[in-house]
Amino acid sequence: MRNGELAETAVDYIITVMAKDRPGIIAAITRAVFELGGNVTELSQTVMRGYFTLILCASLPPNLEPEEIRRRIETAEPELALSACVRRYDPVPAFVPEEEAGTYFLTIQGKDRPGVIAQVTSYLASQGINVEDLYTRTLGDEITMILQIRPKDKRSAARMRLDLEALGQELKIQLHLLHQDILRATSEVGAIRRLVRLGAEGR
Repeated sequence: MRNGELAETAVDYIITVMAKDRPGIIAAITRAVFELGGNVTELSQTVMRGYFTLILCASLPPNLEPEEIRRRIETAEPELALSACVRRYDPVPAFVPEEEAGTYFLTIQGKDRPGVIAQVTSYLASQGINVEDLYTRTLGDEITMILQIRPKDKRSAARMRLDLEALGQELKIQLHLLHQDILRATSEVGAIRRLVRLGAEGR
C-alpha cells in the first residue's frame, strides 16, 4: 500500500467490543485492525464489574464489509471471547449551543434509588442541555455521578442552578455545579473520577 493510499480511499467504522477483562484485549483488537489494513483514529475503553468495554473509530479499506471486520476482531484471539459490533460511520451533526455558555461539571452524591439517573438526565434534556461525558458508580447504597454538560444558552445555564437545587431536595441527593473555568487545573474528567472514587472508598 502506497503512503497516503488509505487516507484517500478509507472508510471509517465505529467498532464496539466487550469481553471479560484480561490482559491483551486492546492489543488483539488493534492488531486485527492493522492486519486488515486499517488505522485506529480514536479509542475509549473502560472496565465495569470485570467486563472490558471499548469503542473505537477505525479507517479501513473500502473493499471490506462490516461482517468481515467483526469476524476478524472476534477471532483475533479466540480465548478472549470477544464480542464485537461494527457500524459504518455516518457523520453526526455536532451539538452547537445557541449561545456559548461554557462547559459545566455536575457532581451528584447520595443514597441510590431507582430512577435517579433518568430523572437528572431527563431534566437536562428538557432544558436542551447536552451531556458530553457521564460517569456513574454505586458503592453499597451510595451513588456518585459526574456529568460534563453544555447548556444551549446563558439563560438555561442560569436557570439550571435553581432547578438542580430543587431537584436535589426532591431526590434527597447532593448536587454541585461548577463552571469549567473553576476546574481548569483539574478539569480532566478522569482526574475528577479518581478523586471521587478515592473519597467514596475512604468513607
